[in-house]
Amino acid sequence: MIGKRNILQDEENEMKKIPKFKTKEEVARYWETQSFQDYHKDTNDAEIAFVKKPKKTVAIRLDPDDIKSVEKIAERKGLSYTSLLRMWIKEHLSREAKRLS
Repeated sequence: MIGKRNILQDEENEMKKIPKFKTKEEVARYWETQSFQDYHKDTNDAEIAFVKKPKKTVAIRLDPDDIKSVEKIAERKGLSYTSLLRMWIKEHLSREAKRLS
């Protein structure tokens, strides 16, 4: 009787090894036709850390009606009003940078 343990051992024995490549193009062509599932035992966890740049707090005075308007727009977009304001500032800064260059 084939048990769960034997099936898992068979799967591990059938795992393919990732070949060595000479160029990035060879790598790309190879992975276009392969499934990562067949090679997961031949890989290692990547040591990657994503670091967010710290943000600086800025206090600005806004008219209460303007804040209400921004809150309504942000709610319709599924955002917090502070996120929406940051997004608008970034968009405006990007447009200004393009205009001035």
